[in-house]
Amino acid sequence: MKKFISNNIGLKLLSVLLALLLWFSVMNIEDPTVTKTISDIPVTIVNDDVIRSRGYGYIIESGEKIDIRVKGRRSYVDSIDADDFVATADFNSFSSMKMVPIEVICKYEHESDLEWAAKTDSMAIILESELTESKSIRIETVGGVKEGYSLYSLTTNTSLVSVKGAQSQIEKVKEIVAEVSVEGLKDSGDLEVPLYAVDEEGQKIDAKKVTLEPETITAHLVIHPIKAIPLAVRAEGRPLEYYYLGEIEYAPKEIELTADEETLNRLEVITIPIDISGASEDVEKQIDLEEYIEDTYPVEGIKLVDKTKTMGIKIQIIAMMEQILDVKEDHITIRGADREQFRYILTLGEQSRLRVRGKAEEMLNIEPNDFDLYIDVTGLTQPNKYPLNLMTEYVGGLILELGQVEVTIEKIPSEPQDQGGDQQPNDQTTPDQGNSNAE
Repeated sequence: MKKFISNNIGLKLLSVLLALLLWFSVMNIEDPTVTKTISDIPVTIVNDDVIRSRGYGYIIESGEKIDIRVKGRRSYVDSIDADDFVATADFNSFSSMKMVPIEVICKYEHESDLEWAAKTDSMAIILESELTESKSIRIETVGGVKEGYSLYSLTTNTSLVSVKGAQSQIEKVKEIVAEVSVEGLKDSGDLEVPLYAVDEEGQKIDAKKVTLEPETITAHLVIHPIKAIPLAVRAEGRPLEYYYLGEIEYAPKEIELTADEETLNRLEVITIPIDISGASEDVEKQIDLEEYIEDTYPVEGIKLVDKTKTMGIKIQIIAMMEQILDVKEDHITIRGADREQFRYILTLGEQSRLRVRGKAEEMLNIEPNDFDLYIDVTGLTQPNKYPLNLMTEYVGGLILELGQVEVTIEKIPSEPQDQGGDQQPNDQTTPDQGNSNAE
């Protein structure tokens, strides 16, 4: 065995050396050394209250993000990324040159097998006066509540936010925004909502550059169900004389409203009154439904959620048709007449005509006999001529203008009595005596 090992030892050592060289060559080919740059690694600021405590704000001139150059085996370099580095600017190390050193730590497990270095080693800042201002909050809802429900109201526990920062940054702040997500909600409740500042163009301002107090607000959501409610229109008052109400047209026929469930259950129809008093032509109206609902139900708190905000109404006002009917004696009944003592003679003319007004469909084939015309002579006991108004007990939908007739009342003369017609001749009277009486 000893002889076997020591035999040709030179060749054996050479073989081992060649094998090692071959292995290193293969490894270098399969996993070569490479270099890459990892960009935009954010720098975390700590202890900046050192600046603020002196009454200053600051803006970052450079060094807010850094790039790191990494060199090593491809297998390591390819797997490392920005999350493997932590960059920190500690303002406790702030220098009179307004520079803050940046410390970088690599958390990668094979960090010892790599070479890396930050291209920027310090953060440059500009000091400014620190300002504090109050800004209003704009509430912005995101998404929609569950179908069949409506976001009835959204209120917050505060409407103003204190914004603190460097003067140049504060001047950029237009307003503070709270995005409230209501997607799929159907129940009322409270949500904690973070705040952020935006500039004139609506772009977010980095939270590192301004400080908000408070950083969040509580949003109170009230969510109510939606119900479709029928609409109706009621005409009030009377049109001008000799005009009548026609059809009422309007749209929409229903609207969607929201309120608490108990209130909606009590609501069956919404009737809108329209005054047509004295109208002689069609009445047309445009009703602001949102305003009408708020004015009509101020206590119930009913709100319109329908996209249709305006209601159109048209009420027909139609002129009555008119007919003039000739009245004859047989159309008139005489009431209160004493036929045993008096004779009644009617004199008719233009003044006796009957004027009838009404709807077209009610004016078809009308005649004086339809209205039971009469005069009343009760108490007229002296022969004479009397002008009397025609009267009627008609109670239908037509409007009548009654004329006059002249009534002549004549007394009926009594018949003469025959004094001797029933007497018999005296049996003792002679014929001659009878002739003498006759003469």
